[in-house]
Amino acid sequence: MTGSRRAAWFVAGAVVVILAIVGFVVWQSSRDDGGEDAGEVVSNVESARAPFTGLSAGTITVGGKALRVVVADDEDERVQGLRQKSDASPYDGMLFVFPSDGLVSFTMATVPDALEIVFFDAAGRVVDRLRMAPCPDGSDATCPAYTPKGPFRYALETGDGVVYDGSLAVR
Repeated sequence: MTGSRRAAWFVAGAVVVILAIVGFVVWQSSRDDGGEDAGEVVSNVESARAPFTGLSAGTITVGGKALRVVVADDEDERVQGLRQKSDASPYDGMLFVFPSDGLVSFTMATVPDALEIVFFDAAGRVVDRLRMAPCPDGSDATCPAYTPKGPFRYALETGDGVVYDGSLAVR
């Protein structure tokens, strides 16, 4: 093999390796928003109705009961949550989907009514349940933080007094 042919093969190999690395980085960053993981628990996904336009909605199953939920599966959606809303009407609740198990706190900043929240691990098992008091005039810094007792992948917020018992069905 001549030197120029060897150099061409080397360059071609380097290009393939670089493309593979770029492809892997793009693939990983596309999963960072958690959207890929929503498909593990949410079916019949469609665009959400007002007042949740711009979000997706779908069906989940908790304790054998089918629920229609709004899905917050990227960082901006999870931060917004149900701020300035009393509940998730016309849906049964809001499902927060995270890209991996972790420990994150929730606040009720600008939320006018109490909410229930259930935290589930990646397998759909209940990690914790909390009742969150309203904090309509507060901010994340001034409202109480609600942290579950262990790492979770999914969190389901519902209206005050609405408790769905059982595990979250994961496919």
